[in-house]
Amino acid sequence: MYPLTPLRTYALDRVYEDERCVARMERMLGAIGEPPDSVIRITDDNLPDIVAELAGLWPPDTVPEGRIRTFMRPLVFTTMDLNYARRDLTPLIERCAPDTSPSIVGGIYGHMTTAIDQHPHHLDQRNNCVCWPTYNFGTVQGCSHGCLYCGAGREGKFLAIALNLEDYMDKVVKPVIEANPWNKVFRMILDGADLISLEPEYGLHELFAHTLAQYEERWGHFHTASSNVAWLADMPNRDRLVGVWSVTCEAVARDIEPGTGRAIDRLEAARTCQDLGIPVRYKFKPIIPVRNWREEYACIIEQALTRTEPESIGFSLYIWNTYESMLNAFGPDLLDPEFVEAAKAAREEMAGTRTGPFPHQVRRDVYRFFINQVRRWNKDVLLYVSTETREMWDELKDELGQDPRAYVCGCSSVAVPGRRLALSPGFRYSTYHPTPI
Repeated sequence: MYPLTPLRTYALDRVYEDERCVARMERMLGAIGEPPDSVIRITDDNLPDIVAELAGLWPPDTVPEGRIRTFMRPLVFTTMDLNYARRDLTPLIERCAPDTSPSIVGGIYGHMTTAIDQHPHHLDQRNNCVCWPTYNFGTVQGCSHGCLYCGAGREGKFLAIALNLEDYMDKVVKPVIEANPWNKVFRMILDGADLISLEPEYGLHELFAHTLAQYEERWGHFHTASSNVAWLADMPNRDRLVGVWSVTCEAVARDIEPGTGRAIDRLEAARTCQDLGIPVRYKFKPIIPVRNWREEYACIIEQALTRTEPESIGFSLYIWNTYESMLNAFGPDLLDPEFVEAAKAAREEMAGTRTGPFPHQVRRDVYRFFINQVRRWNKDVLLYVSTETREMWDELKDELGQDPRAYVCGCSSVAVPGRRLALSPGFRYSTYHPTPI
């Protein structure tokens, strides 16, 4: 796992009731050189003090030389609350400071999202978003990468790490798989966490792959910006995994994604996985229009397609934002001035849309640049735009070379290994289509 240097490490007292949870925590502590007796135990009694302490710890005032700031984020080991009726945390929250967010206490006590049907047809129709419905799993809140465009990366006070993974597989993952035969590939991605950064000591993906292997024709995506993949060489059932990388240029990796390492390292990680027989897919998402972005991205596209043979490549410009939130995240100096001005001029046009801050024609021109750059090096790789509008698909579908009603992307529920779609009579269309007929 990553060489984290947390300012402080905590564990909810119920972690110690399960030997498997304690063993998992101690493996992770050993990997980062933290002794088990350094862990502060959280109880109902000391919760208000712990919450106040966490609020003041992050962000740190200073970063010692040689350390990565975002790796210093505190860790909270917990167990996910898998009860049908979860404990009412209101009395505990009321004992904390008046401005305490319920999500802080919820994270400590394992009130995490267990699974979610992401991008259902009716919601994407309402939001004018083209994607595929897919079930997402996840067991961690927060991320060590610290990406400036990510709320969890910029502002998350700690990482909440659920340790009861065996119970999670039995009580969440298996029932969801069995209840949704149309979903062939599931995503291990929730709550802003890049989960392979904690492997292999965490052991989540080994359990996930083992669970998937109990069913015919079921796979799981790991969606990552990490290059931490060496552990996969010795992992059983790795053939049940699909690697999806968020790829960017070196300027973005350096200045905007401070904990991820170099962009080229992700491509080397993908090549390692490709050699292990794990399918490789790329998403340029989010595309950040930094200064000199054309040259920066042209370089990394060349490297991606000369080092590896991805099954698909997707594109999505920086979206889900406003002009103001963009400047708050990055400031104007990192960005191409033309794009700053384009977002400023389109503030009224893009108000209330999910594809802001850049208007359609700006996003379209960026996608055309990326399509042309990819085609310089690979004429056959499958291309798509990720979570874009129907209008964007209508304009670019011929250049992308795929039908928006049923296209192969990076991490959909039907994008099975081998550049193919595993459609079924009741599930034939993406959310471009108005109904799941």
